[in-house]
Amino acid sequence: MQIGGLMRVKLVTASPDETAGAAIRKMLDSGVGSVVVCDGPALAGIFTERDVLRLAGEGADFDATPLSEVMTSSLATISADDGILEAAELMKERRLRHLPVVQDGNLVGIVSIRDVLAFLAERLWQESEESVHDTTRALLERR
Repeated sequence: MQIGGLMRVKLVTASPDETAGAAIRKMLDSGVGSVVVCDGPALAGIFTERDVLRLAGEGADFDATPLSEVMTSSLATISADDGILEAAELMKERRLRHLPVVQDGNLVGIVSIRDVLAFLAERLWQESEESVHDTTRALLERR
């Protein structure tokens, strides 16, 4: 299966000049672990829960810190046509939890490690007993 069939297209976005505090509020309101930072139509970076923890450890003023200064801008991306196993390998190698999906240079979605693991677990236990399947789903649905 291709990533395009698994990715989420409802994205939470922010501009580079928005503050980390505003991005955190967007993440909380939307129940997601990352905000994709876009400069107009161009993908500029990503701001994740890991960035929040790093900033908190540094004692940063979230409402005075622009995303452009704290986002991850050296991004790994994947194409919607790439396979799920390719995404899983890239996420493993780079220790990523969120992977932007681009097509022809445009951001079209995002895939999370939870999405990839849920798909792989579903495939793995398709023929397993129902209790294993239910337990796996319950673990993946926990927040």
